[in-house]
Amino acid sequence: MTAPTSGQRVDGGTPLPDQVTMGLLPYLTAHALDEDYAQAAARRRQPPHARTRRRIGLAGALALGVFAVLAATAAVQTSQNSASEERERQELIAQVKARRASLDGERSTVARLQAANSELESALLRNASGANGLLSDLRLLELRSGTSAVHGPGVEATVNDARNAQNEREKVLDKDLQKLVNGLWAAGAEAISINGERLTSLSTIRHAGTAITVNLTSLSPPYHVLAIGDPKTLEPRFYDTTSGQTWLDLQRQFGLRLDMRTQNQLRLPAADVPDLRYAKAAERPRGKGLS
Repeated sequence: MTAPTSGQRVDGGTPLPDQVTMGLLPYLTAHALDEDYAQAAARRRQPPHARTRRRIGLAGALALGVFAVLAATAAVQTSQNSASEERERQELIAQVKARRASLDGERSTVARLQAANSELESALLRNASGANGLLSDLRLLELRSGTSAVHGPGVEATVNDARNAQNEREKVLDKDLQKLVNGLWAAGAEAISINGERLTSLSTIRHAGTAITVNLTSLSPPYHVLAIGDPKTLEPRFYDTTSGQTWLDLQRQFGLRLDMRTQNQLRLPAADVPDLRYAKAAERPRGKGLS
């Protein structure tokens, strides 16, 4: 029986493939390189845009994968940072509340000690010879120095920025409040406070950042100025002073607002008693009272 040759048919059927009719070595020699060339040629026959789309698709998939990794990393980092910031914020809030509670407690202690000290001073003076004169002199000195609370008639002034203030000059400055206070003193005021801060000979009115400080306490507009004095003459005398004339100009030119009203009864708090570190009490000549 002879081996089938290329192109033979088996029982009149389909022609046998070359793998069957040719020997192994001749087949490999004839077909191995042709199939590689055929695949390469097929790729070259593809349209350029198809090859480009395939490269773009691979590059896009790679970029998408990298972006997904970066996004996941950023989300984890953001979550960790948010949790850390929230813990720090809560700790800061707790510290602020604790400090405020401590400060309130210290203020209460100071007020209690001041009241007790005043009672002891009064008791000591009542038991001393010439007590009535000494006690009267002490009360007068406390009134003049601003270290005792006072009440009486006077004027209440409300000071505020211009409406829709656009620049610094349309806002109330420290020097504007200084002029107002100096004008009230010159008009006969006996005691003055600004937003509850009693003014004394040691008081300061200064700008600190964006706020005005009085006695080192930051205040914000509107400013409520209380002045005890003759309610019939305090306001007109104020506008007769150079400070009053300056305030009229501030109202006309820059729109600053000053509303002054007479009051039958005002109450002003006492100022904090200053710590005297350098001043010492001088010995009084015998036989003379306080001047």
